[in-house]
Amino acid sequence: MSRYVNHFAAIAISVLLLAACSKRQAEELKPVVPVIPGTQVTYTGAVQALLQSRCAGCHAPGRSAASAWSFNGYSSVTANANGIKQAVLVTKTMPMGGSLSAADLQSLQTWFDTGMPQ
Repeated sequence: MSRYVNHFAAIAISVLLLAACSKRQAEELKPVVPVIPGTQVTYTGAVQALLQSRCAGCHAPGRSAASAWSFNGYSSVTANANGIKQAVLVTKTMPMGGSLSAADLQSLQTWFDTGMPQ
């Protein structure tokens, strides 16, 4: 009898873990703002929404990671561009506990490469 209980518990835990992971991963893989290839990537057109949804939860004024960098609009992003590029595009240590889609990473890289247009 206990053998069946152990099997049932293992199956139930596995199903719950798979259900929780698949939903979160699906959300993380969607680009925040889809960018059409060949179009200019601007702060207001794509980057602002990306940073608002993926970074502001921790990096907004008064939040836990605000001491490292505080997301407070275009000027705060451009003033901290080197640190943001390093953490997001080079070492990929941010966003903590998540990841950006390939499309989001490409949009951000393009924005930096083209001089961070507003």
